[in-house]
Amino acid sequence: MRSRHRAAAIRAALTAVERDADTRGWDALPALLGLFDATTHRHQPRIDTDALTIDPAFWWLHAQTIPGMRLPYWVGLKTLTTHLTTAESAPLLTEWARAGQRRLLGMAFLGEGLDTSDAGRRQAAAQGLPTPEEGIPVRAVTACDVDGRHYQILRYRGLDTTTTVVLDDPPARVRATVIPACLRHLLTAARA
Repeated sequence: MRSRHRAAAIRAALTAVERDADTRGWDALPALLGLFDATTHRHQPRIDTDALTIDPAFWWLHAQTIPGMRLPYWVGLKTLTTHLTTAESAPLLTEWARAGQRRLLGMAFLGEGLDTSDAGRRQAAAQGLPTPEEGIPVRAVTACDVDGRHYQILRYRGLDTTTTVVLDDPPARVRATVIPACLRHLLTAARA
């Protein structure tokens, strides 16, 4: 059932994740999160988040590939997804998802990067942010849920506000991008 109440609860949980990340500051390592049903009253859905434990060295290796240059964290997420969905590792993912008899409703990825898109430059410029040639630093929380929704919360470095998008039926061009595709693959594997 595609509950709009559940979508609102997931959005609130993701907003809290980004707000917590903003409180801790920038230049943090990425996080892969599960979104779990914590509802105690059927008319008031609640979502808990839990980070999958990933050795920080995985991200540090990723960050130190070429001196002075860092690959986007989605490259690491793609590698991690491939590893976690192999026959050998998939049981670890499902064990994490089912710990404490909880019900996994979605997967999320929290990461920082550079927005080099024209739309990002226009949005940042409209809000008074400098738009350097290499891109504008941005933190993103991207998620998908069991109903096929796509969520994204963006915060440009230097702004007090976020931009939130929730797509009930994301178009193919959104679903085909690396982060949403990885999250859907991980969600499917974890719920198997």
